[in-house]
Amino acid sequence: MNTLVFAHRGYKLVAPENTLPSFKAALKYPIDGLEIDLHMTADGELVIIHDEKVDRTSNGQGYVKDMTLAQLQALDFGSWFSERFRGLQIMRFSDFLDWLATINYKGLLLIELKTDHVDYPGIEEHALAISREHQGAWSTIFQSFNPKTLQKLYHLDARLHIDRLSFIPNPKDFFACHADRIQHINLDLRFALNRLLLKYFNRGQKFIPWVVDDQRYLERAFRQPLSAVITNQVARATLLRDKIQGIYES
Repeated sequence: MNTLVFAHRGYKLVAPENTLPSFKAALKYPIDGLEIDLHMTADGELVIIHDEKVDRTSNGQGYVKDMTLAQLQALDFGSWFSERFRGLQIMRFSDFLDWLATINYKGLLLIELKTDHVDYPGIEEHALAISREHQGAWSTIFQSFNPKTLQKLYHLDARLHIDRLSFIPNPKDFFACHADRIQHINLDLRFALNRLLLKYFNRGQKFIPWVVDDQRYLERAFRQPLSAVITNQVARATLLRDKIQGIYES
C-alpha cells in the first residue's frame, strides 16, 4: 500500500498558509489531500484560517469571531509571508470548494473545525451544509481536537469520515475508533510513531501523524507503513514516498 500525503495548510513553506497560492503550490506535487482549518466570522461565514486571531497571518488584529467577512477581506493576508503576496485575501470556505470544483479536484479534503479554543455554535451544521452544497469529485474528512464537535458531526451523519485530533493517546479515542464512531486518530508525531502503539494497534493503520517534516520521521512513516502523514514538507514527503514505496499512482 502507498501512504497518503496530506499537505498541511497547503504548501505553507512556499506560500502563505491556508491561501489559494498555498493550495495551488501543493497540487503541483503528487499529494493525496489538502488539509485546511475553519473558523466562523461574526456574521456566520466560514473562513479558512488556522489561528483564532488574525494577528500572525495578516496586517490586522483581533479574533475571527469578532469580525465580519467584509472586515476580514479588507485585511492583507499575504505580505507577512512575502511582498509578492501583498493584498492576498482570506478565503471563504464556499469559495474554496467552488475552486476545487473548477479544477476538478479528485483528492481528499481534510477539514479541521477549530473549536478547541473558541466556541462557534452551529459550525458543525454549517460546515456540513456547505460541504454538501458544494460537493465535487473529492472525498471529505472532518477532524477536530474537540470531542464534542466530533460527537455532533457523528449525530448529524453517522456515515461521515471523522478523525480525532489529539496530542496524546486516549483510551476513549481507541474505543471510539473500534466502534467506528471515528475512523482515525490523528496523533502528535511523537506518539503516532511509537513502536508499541504501532505494534499493538492495527500496525498503525488507524494512526495519522502530524506534522511530519523531518526526513528521518518521514522515512519511518513510509516504511511502517502508516496509512497517511500530514506534512509541511510536501516536496520532501512525496519524493521519499516514491523512493521507499515505489512510484505513486493515484
